[in-house]
Amino acid sequence: MTPLAISTGVAILAWAGLVLGAAVLLVVIALFTEIMKPAREIDAYAGDILAAGRGIETNLEGIDQLETTRSLGEAVPGLAVRYLRKLGVVS
Repeated sequence: MTPLAISTGVAILAWAGLVLGAAVLLVVIALFTEIMKPAREIDAYAGDILAAGRGIETNLEGIDQLETTRSLGEAVPGLAVRYLRKLGVVS
């Protein structure tokens, strides 16, 4: 008897195991595909959130200039009144 010689019963079990393994592989592939659909959707939403966050960050880059603008804006009424008094429009 050679090492490659196997009985019919063992051959049938081997083929049954291969068929069962192939079926399990197909089920795993189908389940993986079903899991990847929502994962891709979540990834797309995460990309949208990241883009929105970067847009907000870009809009907030001038926040330091806003403080300067505010202080200048608060000074305007006093300067305007002094200017009008100098012109003699307001006493």
